[in-house]
Amino acid sequence: METINWKKKMEEQLRRSGFTLQVENMSNIRLTEIHASSSPLISYPLRVRLYERMGWLMCTVDSPTLNRNEDHPLFERMVTAVFERIVRHLYNGYGFHILTFIGDTGNYIAPKDSETGEVVRLVAHLWNDRSYIHLDTFEEYPALYVTPPWAHQAYAIESTDDEWVIYAGRGGRPSTDYRADGVELKPHRLSDGELFFPVDRISKEKGTLALAEWLRLERREVEDFMMSFMQTIRKFDPSFGFAWGGTETFFHGVPVEPYAQVLRLESGKRRYRVMNNTAKRLFAVSDDPNECLKEVSRTLGTITLPERRVSALGQLIMGIWQQFETDEETYIQEVAFRDISKFQMEEKIGHALANQQRIRWIDKNHPHQDVIEYAHLRITFPKRPPGLVTVEPAESGQERGAL
Repeated sequence: METINWKKKMEEQLRRSGFTLQVENMSNIRLTEIHASSSPLISYPLRVRLYERMGWLMCTVDSPTLNRNEDHPLFERMVTAVFERIVRHLYNGYGFHILTFIGDTGNYIAPKDSETGEVVRLVAHLWNDRSYIHLDTFEEYPALYVTPPWAHQAYAIESTDDEWVIYAGRGGRPSTDYRADGVELKPHRLSDGELFFPVDRISKEKGTLALAEWLRLERREVEDFMMSFMQTIRKFDPSFGFAWGGTETFFHGVPVEPYAQVLRLESGKRRYRVMNNTAKRLFAVSDDPNECLKEVSRTLGTITLPERRVSALGQLIMGIWQQFETDEETYIQEVAFRDISKFQMEEKIGHALANQQRIRWIDKNHPHQDVIEYAHLRITFPKRPPGLVTVEPAESGQERGAL
């Protein structure tokens, strides 16, 4: 019986969609590259690459004429509509599980009722909290790569006849991409030329439920450690993380840029580490999460705080200004107190910071100054430093305004 060539069937479907094709078969690297002129369905010329990688029948699509800033949404809708129909037809008619990657937008398409579609759906839902997988990369020939927003390294999934093989990337994610509590600051991007190593295997006999459970546990392992790290460091400073701008925060009034990581190793173990980027200092590193956090506690317990630290008011206002310096007097030149002492103000603001109290903005529209209510205090300060800060009880400010 003659074997049906999935690449030939893809060419056939493209022609039926109204494209005029120029086909180049590069048998030495088992790649077919198709240049497709625009059709009634897609008003852009396309470059389509067909190849097999990590057990997937891969189809990558991009357009040499696309303006990503202006045409991105329209192109996405056009390509998705056409290729969803094609991959569904090739699956239903011939049993081909084709995984399509739209290079210009970074999104994957797979036949929804197929095993491939189920894997894509599970990864998108359990790791990316969305209905599709998005990959930010310049990789020319991607397979099923995943860069979850909560993860500190990339992953890849291979499909064999009997199992799914999970890989982790050797290159760790830059610490400037996320905060110490795991909040993403920059999209997780696949490093150019990323290399992967296997970390686990899941038998297909157990079905996609086994894969789903593995995905859940992997995410939980990372997020639990990040949460435990935050709880550990807040024992030393309850307001840690409140005044974040980018990755920086105050630790007892001292600016630090901490981050925590959970990395898969080729040995099969995990590496847990906590660092302070500002001082290029390693707080703790261990193969055991509990030992790592104990070391963090020991390290933080030995930190000698400087005599001149940023005040509670300074942490609040300089955090809003995103000025992370220990020289508070340079930015807050004078503080005017009305109907409250300096000690009372510091106690109130310090307690509110420790409890992560939200700032209530009273006036953000004034061209030169802002007014907030915080810790039952009305605080007025310049839009940009340096300048005078005025602090008074919130109720007295309201009464004065009423008069």
